[in-house]
Amino acid sequence: MNTASNTTDNGMRTRVIGIVRGHEIDAYSSVSLNENVVVLAWENAAAWRLNIEALDGLMPSATQLTLYLASGDVLELTENESLRAFALQLLGRACTMPELTRGLRALGSQRGSPGPAHDQWFAPLLAARRAVAGITDSDRQVALVDAAQISQSMQRTLVELAREQSPNHPAMERALEAALLEESGPAFVALTRLALAADVLRVSTLDTRLADWRRWIAALREVFVAADQCWPKCAEVLAQGL
Repeated sequence: MNTASNTTDNGMRTRVIGIVRGHEIDAYSSVSLNENVVVLAWENAAAWRLNIEALDGLMPSATQLTLYLASGDVLELTENESLRAFALQLLGRACTMPELTRGLRALGSQRGSPGPAHDQWFAPLLAARRAVAGITDSDRQVALVDAAQISQSMQRTLVELAREQSPNHPAMERALEAALLEESGPAFVALTRLALAADVLRVSTLDTRLADWRRWIAALREVFVAADQCWPKCAEVLAQGL
């Protein structure tokens, strides 16, 4: 098949087969990706615009791409050898890491009591964010954002902060460590949820992969929010000595 003849100025010419909202479809369309929208420009009808977030998953093959819609409907795009490359482009766009720190109050502000202790608390999260910057492969993202490892690092930080605050006073150190762990509890609960979401994503099938990825991202955002909300309370414990 000559793929060049199946390409138009507005996208790839492809045959679309499926059922959407109870209506059978079997027609030719030009498919293109416009930012976060899949555009299906029909030959004899108004174009469809499918937001990437309306896709639960996709399954590419040599000359076919199956789109699984959040509505439960399925579209099969066929008859174009460029569909596999288009699927990779679509996956990369769909799994682009969003901004995770926008709107946080304690991180990066004077209100958050910046200083060595503040930096130590947020360091594992910021390191994970840097590690996945620019990466759109969901498997690599999950591998680089290891919830268990982050949790261990943040708990170790609290232990070290308690030790630094109460040198040579074991009883005070233990009390301070317990107080810090109590105040930071929601962050570790969020990390547990992130680990569970990661487990689901690792074994996710292609028809639900994008939906599972979005749930993982939501869990990751909650970790940042929880850590941000916990830090002022931890800073207060450190300032008061308990």
